[in-house]
Amino acid sequence: MKPSILLLAGLAAASPLAAQEPTALPGQERTHVVRPGDTLWDLARGCLGDPFLWPELYRLNAGVVRDPARIYPDQRLALPECREGLPPQVAYTPRTGEELFPPDRVLPAAGTGDFPVLAPGDFYRARLLVQDAEVPAVGKLAERVSPTVVPIEMTPQISLYDRVYVALGQPGGLRVGDAVHFFRRDREVRPYGRVYVSTGIGSVEAVEGSVATVEIRTVYDVIAVSDLAVPAARFPVRAGVAPRAPGRALEGKVVGFGSEHAVQITEELAFLDVGAAAGVKEGDVFAAYIPRTQKQWGTRPEIPVARMQVVRVTDRTATARITGLEQPALEAGLPVRLVSEMP
Repeated sequence: MKPSILLLAGLAAASPLAAQEPTALPGQERTHVVRPGDTLWDLARGCLGDPFLWPELYRLNAGVVRDPARIYPDQRLALPECREGLPPQVAYTPRTGEELFPPDRVLPAAGTGDFPVLAPGDFYRARLLVQDAEVPAVGKLAERVSPTVVPIEMTPQISLYDRVYVALGQPGGLRVGDAVHFFRRDREVRPYGRVYVSTGIGSVEAVEGSVATVEIRTVYDVIAVSDLAVPAARFPVRAGVAPRAPGRALEGKVVGFGSEHAVQITEELAFLDVGAAAGVKEGDVFAAYIPRTQKQWGTRPEIPVARMQVVRVTDRTATARITGLEQPALEAGLPVRLVSEMP
């Protein structure tokens, strides 16, 4: 579920007026000394390459951080390492003698150094527009592991670090250590297929016959019973590679959006009718525009509407994040053209 602007703001500006004494974290080799203005949101972006992983930092520092909306200068926070078996998160490794987060807080630009032009979280969080037969599901989420003798009126919501059972279509569909990506089947967008909502990612802890026990490691939306379990794809964008001027002409159109309404803000998702079959890759950039139109007074020039970067590709479609909106006129049917492509 997408955090609100209030949440983003609330993950908190550190305040010198409320500074606490620094607290050492024994056994943690990678630490960050909080500076004024730091937030868990920004630290997760810099350390893990994905701001939506701020709960990971909060969990690791539960003994120091009482409220995730309040971190204070001079606190020493543990920084996590990437976990084996999960889709990789990109971490910035400092050179000898260099602070992990320098005073000016300037990190390498996306597409240079250790940073890919597209964050892993954008890739794994993206909704897909795809035919049902193209989703390589190996099973379904069957139940949350939550035995209790205490009467409860509502089924507990599946949260970060919960364990769930996945009913496999056939034994051997998953192995211990595999990363599992959960999707929820959503509305149809004819004739292109169905929207599949990315709900979360987990790691297989055990397999017994046709049942896998999976621990939830990342949550993107509401995870629920009947979500499809799909082997997590490998993040395809290499660090240090950025899109460049295209060597070909490629046109397409907007065929829908991640939500059912037309998009009027950036960071929302749009679906395009061009995909891997047309050579589209994650990281490519498209421009949406209103074509030249003949009017009584003459020919109205082409009007730029939006720019969008592809975050996920299927065979016939692409999911793109809106990165710039020049006109509140982005709607299904609007043409797009490739303006930058990944090498």
